[in-house]
Amino acid sequence: MTSEPIKSPSSSVATANNVLLIVDAESLLTKYPTPSLEAQDPTTISEGFIFAVGGKDANQIAISDSYLTLPTCNGKTFHIRGRTVSLLAENSVVFYDMAVSDTQVLSAPKLVVHAGLTVPAPDPINPTQPASHLADDHYWECAQLTPGVAACELSFMLVNQQCEAVGYFSWAVEVKFSA
Repeated sequence: MTSEPIKSPSSSVATANNVLLIVDAESLLTKYPTPSLEAQDPTTISEGFIFAVGGKDANQIAISDSYLTLPTCNGKTFHIRGRTVSLLAENSVVFYDMAVSDTQVLSAPKLVVHAGLTVPAPDPINPTQPASHLADDHYWECAQLTPGVAACELSFMLVNQQCEAVGYFSWAVEVKFSA
């Protein structure tokens, strides 16, 4: 059991709009069985493989298409993280680039990494008692500058349990902001 407090990695976390992009890794690899293994030339994917969750309304889960509406309920800063849907954690996702076409609407994204955070996890011997381990947190941060729609391209890799890239992908999406 950990005796140290688990602190937020940043005071800005509380005021940011947190967005989780969920990648359906198994379906993606079924549709694209031989994806690019070059980060500079990722396989472009169609809609239907990435879902977004964010905002204060639990019913606002984005449909997996090429449009993403982000609610601005906690200010105008966004933290964007990615995870996969994977039964046995066969694959994980790492977003390695995010490009914005209109920097008048959305600021240029920057990668933020917080290293060596204490993360709680269940103890396999006694699952009702928390244990802890160290992990790095990361997300992409950007800010809404004006109302409007911005075209974005998100590049990501799927990695296996040995942390080897099994494919590089890109997803084009139009981001619209709502109040």
